[in-house]
Amino acid sequence: MDKERIMFDSNSFDKMHTSGELVKIAASERYEYYITSIQIEEIGNMPDEKKEKRKENLLALCCLRAHLVPIPAVVDYARVGLCLPVGDDDMFSDLLTETGSNTRDAMIGSAAKREGCTVVTDDLRYSKKLKQNGIPTMTYQEFIRKV
Repeated sequence: MDKERIMFDSNSFDKMHTSGELVKIAASERYEYYITSIQIEEIGNMPDEKKEKRKENLLALCCLRAHLVPIPAVVDYARVGLCLPVGDDDMFSDLLTETGSNTRDAMIGSAAKREGCTVVTDDLRYSKKLKQNGIPTMTYQEFIRKV
């Protein structure tokens, strides 16, 4: 049986710790986890007053054995070696808002679509945009109920 592919938005990692559900999630054989450099950078950029939370989130990635996947090549966001060749991703522009204020979310969504992942997010606007582009989503609570 193929495992369902999951990609968490960055805020979902905090919930794993506050709810004490990381062990349950990591032990589940139902899912396979995927991550991009965007989520890793967002965790790494947490302020020092949240360094314990930053450590917990990085440890969660290890516990989940998350697969690192490339993102669209976007200047000032993507890192060489961790992104697709320029022009290889049409989904990114479909997910981007008119103002471009959701660049990181669009990059994560694009990677999720390419990898066949369901995105776990509680951001309703982001979830709606993903669903409009054929990317399945679920809230953190919906995910936990399925684990």
